[in-house]
Amino acid sequence: MRWYAVSMALDRAARRTKAELVYEALQTAILSGRIGEGEHLRQEDIAAKWGVSQTPVREAFRRLESEGLVEHAPNRGIVVRGIPWTPPPAPLDALARRWDELVRDPDSVPGSDFP
Repeated sequence: MRWYAVSMALDRAARRTKAELVYEALQTAILSGRIGEGEHLRQEDIAAKWGVSQTPVREAFRRLESEGLVEHAPNRGIVVRGIPWTPPPAPLDALARRWDELVRDPDSVPGSDFP
């Protein structure tokens, strides 16, 4: 009887809603850069492309908006905001900045025996 419960849970996990499929496709396209920042997304076009009604597309838009990937602009619809974070600084820049701090104030680094 226990295997049946596991089987049912796996079946439910394997089945995804149309809204989840549309959301994942749009999220991947935005994060990969295939849909660029500032681009307008039309609900009707996406629904037609995926062969779904507009309801799953609206749900996907809401989810993307909660993540900060898109925003609903009055009289403009859904606009892609892009990736809501800036990439970390290059390792060499961070190392140079840390070296400069160390040279100016060697006591700022605990356990340092820098002359």
